[in-house]
Amino acid sequence: MKRTTPTAFLIASLAVGAAACGTSTASTSADGRTSGKPSATPAAREDSGTRAPVDACTLLKPADVTPVIGKNDGGRPTSGVGESVCGWENPDTYHSITVSVGGPGTAAAGRLKDEPGATGEAGPDGIRFLSGGVARFAAGDRDCQVQVVTAAGADDRSTAVKLVGLLRDRI
Repeated sequence: MKRTTPTAFLIASLAVGAAACGTSTASTSADGRTSGKPSATPAAREDSGTRAPVDACTLLKPADVTPVIGKNDGGRPTSGVGESVCGWENPDTYHSITVSVGGPGTAAAGRLKDEPGATGEAGPDGIRFLSGGVARFAAGDRDCQVQVVTAAGADDRSTAVKLVGLLRDRI
């Protein structure tokens, strides 16, 4: 019987995740900085009739982020899995919020696809809690994630649930 190594499983899982979530609008320069081009709002349409990409950095307002992590950098495009990924970080505490929005069709009919190794723990309203404080959820037909990292630990889940509610309304 042939054994699958953990590395092979990880590579396969990442490939499936990347394919399901589309491409990122962020790019990394030679000096390691990430940048992204602002996208149209969720309601915007392209000439072809397809939906324009969502800019994750426009989804949370300072009033949503500051009470959770304190002062922060205002949100910056970052690398990760999804059509658009944005992170807010407090430079003093390293507390952060990261939002990842998958492309259209990545959660067909508003349902998350089962991914090997990414089943997680069931949460309220169809949310799946994954390792690392990640809450995975469907917003319309998009597979999305939010990660909250603070010293609150277990309270980060309840904060993530609140943010998911805001994000679903804005995507």
